[in-house]
Amino acid sequence: MDIVNQISTTCSCDGQTAQEYLEAEVRHLQELQELNDLREDDLYMACSNLGIEDDYVEYLSTVWLWPDAQNLTI
Repeated sequence: MDIVNQISTTCSCDGQTAQEYLEAEVRHLQELQELNDLREDDLYMACSNLGIEDDYVEYLSTVWLWPDAQNLTI
């Protein structure tokens, strides 16, 4: 199940509303990032606010906040 469907299920809302909730949380996280005030706890709080499992912290950070990190090799 993708993240929008997961949010939709937990909030009992349609996909568009779930997408809007996700985008609002991501905007908030990006604002914190721009202010150099983003902490790991903020990612966990975003998951909680969206009603999704903490397993999505990595998804939020790599797909939405640092998309270039997906292409990094160690």
